[in-house]
Amino acid sequence: MTVQDVQDDRPRYAQIGDILRRRIEAGQHPVGTLLPTESEICAEFGISRHTVREALRRLAEAGLIQRRQGSGSQVMATHAQQTYVHAMRSLNELFQYAADTRFRIGTIAMGVPEPDHADALGDAAPQEWLIAEGLRLEQAGNAPICFSLVFINRDFAAIATDLRNLSGAIYRHIEDRFGVEVAQVEQDIRVEPIPPIAAAALGQKVKSWAVRVVRRYVDAEGRLLLASVNFHPADRFTYSMRLRREGPKGAWN
Repeated sequence: MTVQDVQDDRPRYAQIGDILRRRIEAGQHPVGTLLPTESEICAEFGISRHTVREALRRLAEAGLIQRRQGSGSQVMATHAQQTYVHAMRSLNELFQYAADTRFRIGTIAMGVPEPDHADALGDAAPQEWLIAEGLRLEQAGNAPICFSLVFINRDFAAIATDLRNLSGAIYRHIEDRFGVEVAQVEQDIRVEPIPPIAAAALGQKVKSWAVRVVRRYVDAEGRLLLASVNFHPADRFTYSMRLRREGPKGAWN
């Protein structure tokens, strides 16, 4: 299989990573053996060494391989560990997250949010919102990533009829349909006991812990277009951040 056989718009490292993952799952590279070298993978797919390393990094994060300097990449498991690694540094990566996953909606209705979610909506919390509840799943399978509540500004409530059949990021569909634009996304993360509705959906014990990730999508005027509240099982969630020097020497942004 070549990159050209994969009909999607994801970055090449994601495509190559999936090809290698499928080969591992199919037994082409048994546990304990080494994957082809970076040079061999570069030659097979006609890609750069940087692209190969990013693809291998994703496999390592999934627990499928272990990379050793000078020794290559050893296969450690045939199936990925059920740990979701959350790495996000731009709106483009946030859109890619939506493309790599899917939102299976359980309920959609207009309503006033529960007080527990007031922090996600600020002063607008007492208003009516279009509320969608459901599970975010892996794109290629049914493994749940998190339980999500999405609060959509009532100005865009007409999108309700389309939500169940939408793919990709909800905020992008709101932008395209209503001619608005997300200027920034604010994100808050904290650990708290998992609420009963999320525990039931994710098959978790009620007294277990969850990583609660809140995202607020705001336009240039400061209007909250939508917000999402996501509950990840704490034992299956890792947050990854990479910082790049962008200012003068000694300053980090």
